[in-house]
Amino acid sequence: MPTGSPRNLVTTRGTVPCVATGADVILDVLVERGALHFVLACEGGHAHGVRVRFSRVIRDLAGHRLNEQPLFTQLEFLSAGRRIPLLIDTLAGYQQRKQPMQFEARLEWRTEDGRRLRRAIRHDLAAWTRLRETL
Repeated sequence: MPTGSPRNLVTTRGTVPCVATGADVILDVLVERGALHFVLACEGGHAHGVRVRFSRVIRDLAGHRLNEQPLFTQLEFLSAGRRIPLLIDTLAGYQQRKQPMQFEARLEWRTEDGRRLRRAIRHDLAAWTRLRETL
């Protein structure tokens, strides 16, 4: 019998492992042409009851708290392969408004078969500002 972890097992520190063929939900950061986006994405299968909580108060360009946005609090279905970009601000504007550069996104969702999964993803936007300075 083989030992070790199966190759199709995906884990992130502090999370419940999920099989790669099941729903896998992430919150990614995208900086494109100076615009800062958070991207909610699902790979592998459909996700239900998707919830995202941020470790710090983060406000978008309009001043709305992300923890209160329906995309992060009321998303009942996220289809496989779906990527939803949410414009937050320009990266420079985000910094000028003294928004958190380091934060954790805690995600929870259910798979098609009803399994509850969760993960925590840490982001440090300072890496993006350093990249911009070298370009």
